[in-house]
Amino acid sequence: MDRKLVITTGTKKIFYLILEDNVPVELKIEDIEISKQTGSIYKGKVLSYSSAMEAYFVDIGEDKEAFLPSKDICEEECKNIKKGSVILVQVKRSPVSTKGAKLSCKLSLPGKFLVLLPQNKGKVSISSKYEDQDVRESLKSRITNLIKDINPDNYGIIIRTSAINATDQEIIEDFKFLKELWSNIQKEAEKKKAPAIIYEEPFKAFTIIRDYAANFSEIISDDIKLLKQIKEFLNNNFPNNSIKITPYRKRKESLYFAYGIDKLINKILSPYAYLKSGSYLVIQETEALVVIDVNSGSCNKQKNLEETAFKINTEAVKEIVRQIRLRDLAGIIIIDFIDMTEKEHKEKLLELLKEEFKKDKRPVKIKGLTQLGLVELSRKKLEESIVKQLSQSCQTCYGKGYIRSEDILLFELEKTLLKAKPFVKLKLMINPKLSSGVNQLLESLNLKEFVEIEYNNKMHIDKFEVEKVL
Repeated sequence: MDRKLVITTGTKKIFYLILEDNVPVELKIEDIEISKQTGSIYKGKVLSYSSAMEAYFVDIGEDKEAFLPSKDICEEECKNIKKGSVILVQVKRSPVSTKGAKLSCKLSLPGKFLVLLPQNKGKVSISSKYEDQDVRESLKSRITNLIKDINPDNYGIIIRTSAINATDQEIIEDFKFLKELWSNIQKEAEKKKAPAIIYEEPFKAFTIIRDYAANFSEIISDDIKLLKQIKEFLNNNFPNNSIKITPYRKRKESLYFAYGIDKLINKILSPYAYLKSGSYLVIQETEALVVIDVNSGSCNKQKNLEETAFKINTEAVKEIVRQIRLRDLAGIIIIDFIDMTEKEHKEKLLELLKEEFKKDKRPVKIKGLTQLGLVELSRKKLEESIVKQLSQSCQTCYGKGYIRSEDILLFELEKTLLKAKPFVKLKLMINPKLSSGVNQLLESLNLKEFVEIEYNNKMHIDKFEVEKVL
């Protein structure tokens, strides 16, 4: 499989697009102005306890109070936790909607091949992606023996999928790096007064590369400075990599439009995803769960209903997994496949689903078929879905649909303005509700004297038009 990473940067946001065999499979967004919370470690102060939620509310110095579920407390470090206690916590899920960040006292530090668990003394776990029991035991034994002499504190570890191809020396170096990182975090925590950030996760570019163990053929970006940092990161952490680093310098067409990210966003904001056969998926995201419905569409003319259903369902599996990754859907996910009666078909479908999810770096648990014939699965939630990050509720249809958020619209406007020739006068038509954000953008780009703004109340809130002034 050929995998590429495309990175396009604006004044406030960074977009990351992962392509597998030139098909978009993941889209990630990073807000440059907001701290990279998930995975970051804070020195927090306990504010209160909610018996109804069985969780503590903790001040970590961010806008919203974070919450720490009782089940995520370490017995040794936090056994006497109470109001006013100062504790070291890690963000396991970024703030979602009105909810603050979800915390844990059980810290984990991911490396290239291992994840260090400083509080879980003696624990050795292995990624669930390894299904062969003999492989699991062999790898656990090998790595435990490799690090036993350099692990006097008996820190726990999780063995990542990438470890199977790592050399002994690479495993040892990765463990030493994580051990030193933990030592530095402890020193930093001693210096600072709560609430304070102790360790911040790096740019998503580095975590994506780390999570995929640098398994990319090419990384393309319009941010030359970031590319230099990526190159340095690769040389330090993956010295034998053969990734092609490609700066994107075409002014006439920005990287954002060249790779169709604008069109991809429009597709993501739609609840529909279409298959080649004429069948389609309906994807509905609610507060409680995600429902994916498989519909036969125009592919319903075959006589054998069972075979038709199986054919459509097997085609749908690949697209379902792609859409889950692309939209970053998480939590409880229910898939309503077209009804089948044969047990063999149902079993094959579940096997196909498991196989396809092996491409996903996020932990997924497939619960199987319910009595009603629905497939139930869960996927670990780290942040809001891409739809929620990209959109705002559409007031034209009374909040029933989604349109691009102002931030995303301004990102597209920035890319549109920057591809114009220097010093050319432009006319911008927008809805007056966008005036504040647009003026700030023009000021930051030093384009105020070159762009004439025309406000139009009839212009849709997520649209703009740019034309040259003759």
